[in-house]
Amino acid sequence: MLVSAILFDTRSIQRYIFSGTKLRTNIGASYLVDTVYDQVLFPVLYDKFGSSNVDTESWRQGKMLGDLSENIQCAVGSNGGGSILLLIKNPIEQDDLKDIVAGFSRKLLVERPGLHIGAAFDREINLDDGTKFKDDLDRLYKKLKENQMTVFPEVSIPYTGLTLRCPVNNETANYWQEKGDEKRFISQETAIKDICSIKYTEKLKKLYTTISQKYDFPMQLEKLGQRRSEDYIAIVHIDGNNMGVKFRSCENQQSRSRLSEEIRRKTEGCFGRLLNSIDAEYDTYRQYLDVGEEYADDGGKPFLPIRPIILGGDDVTFVCPAKLAIRYTKRFIEYMMAEDSVDDLTSSWAKKVDCCAGIAILKTSYPFFSGYKLAESLCDEAKKRMRGALRQKNEAVYDESGLMDKPEVGTSWLDFAILHGEQAPALAQIREQEYRGARGNMHFGPYQVGHDMGAILKERRYDIENLIDAVHQLQSGKYMAKNKIKRLRSVLEHGKHEAQEFMQQLEQQKPVQKLPDIAEWAVFTEPENAMWSKENPSKTPYVDVIEMMDFIPEEADR
Repeated sequence: MLVSAILFDTRSIQRYIFSGTKLRTNIGASYLVDTVYDQVLFPVLYDKFGSSNVDTESWRQGKMLGDLSENIQCAVGSNGGGSILLLIKNPIEQDDLKDIVAGFSRKLLVERPGLHIGAAFDREINLDDGTKFKDDLDRLYKKLKENQMTVFPEVSIPYTGLTLRCPVNNETANYWQEKGDEKRFISQETAIKDICSIKYTEKLKKLYTTISQKYDFPMQLEKLGQRRSEDYIAIVHIDGNNMGVKFRSCENQQSRSRLSEEIRRKTEGCFGRLLNSIDAEYDTYRQYLDVGEEYADDGGKPFLPIRPIILGGDDVTFVCPAKLAIRYTKRFIEYMMAEDSVDDLTSSWAKKVDCCAGIAILKTSYPFFSGYKLAESLCDEAKKRMRGALRQKNEAVYDESGLMDKPEVGTSWLDFAILHGEQAPALAQIREQEYRGARGNMHFGPYQVGHDMGAILKERRYDIENLIDAVHQLQSGKYMAKNKIKRLRSVLEHGKHEAQEFMQQLEQQKPVQKLPDIAEWAVFTEPENAMWSKENPSKTPYVDVIEMMDFIPEEADR
């Protein structure tokens, strides 16, 4: 069966979501992206074909256009990850396909200003032959990519120099907002994002009904619970590994659709488990966070110390107090890797999803978009370490072009960085300026999460549990006095002689002081190594331990 197809893809999603300086606009922008096809594209299709002749839901059950009733002229083939595939019965003229794209574009300019959408269409997509279907779909994706490189639509009102700039996203301020006592000009894009932040929160409440009966999702970064004396938050970006390869490996459209829907269910289900775990330990947060009824707005429900911004497909971004970032990230990744975390999944790649994460720890007042870009870069570093681990274990995992040809093999990693004051925004600059010592790299990560769930390497040196255990040991005060910990950070910046001398001084103390007792790090405590590895480039884990002492709670991390 030959059909026509239109492929839409949302472009520059992260920039659209995080371009504003307020959490509310970030939240609202995420909602606008998540609902762009349901609320903007589908009405265009209903006008074109008639609402009874368009099917937007059967793809979730893996049904193809040919499996539906004869009156269905247009059906969604897949919908997720910012893109949507429409399948349309032939005969249909090329001009009709262009009309759909044009109608969608016009509606976008009014209802989603600032949002970029790319499009491509093809009138010869084979649904009956799995191999031909994959080839046809690859051709359509290639055409979409070519269009994105050559077509640059103007989706916002240009700044003329004679109008005000929006204080939130710096676009043309063409909308008058009256909000309580606040009256100002802002951009239309900001206004729509602000309005939709409430809609996204309502959607979360429906999705997680039990939790929302007890808690509110914060709408401001200041409501996450971080104390003024420890005013650090964390932006966490988590992304599934090799998902593009996994989707391209699907034999037919049914399996692609099923995988897309089950990945969404997996992500939402695992985040629900994370919220339940937060509920179970909520009272313990009072030791180091400002949480509870006394911090609620107008006597409302207490706030959760976490706020999801992007929650869909394999792509997750949330903010939380810096002290809980490692805990929440580690826990969520472990849920994603656990096969029993969500029931009734049939796709093997949805049952166990390995992923990588980047954690940017920064002051609450730091520009949010810059913080997100850092988290994204850290996630990329974690993915590089994941790929390196796979190559170290089995070079056959990658084909000659460098693409992964065994997507079922994977591990999960996380990396983090702490921004102290005004630092260089690029990760490479931060690492070079702040974490380069005389003997090598003073940042030890990325760290592996869920080693026992997807062990590729026997070596456990980089397991995140080692870092957490070492932090707790130094926090206990039983291993090293505070003044020695402070000096250790300085010693690690210098040469081998200073490090050996420092270790000798620890042994001469009464009672004897020592470095954290981590079995997998025993090699670093040997006098000839003096706290550094022998590899090139050389690395040490102890700077990470010292810095994370402020960002991992002192009680046992669960």
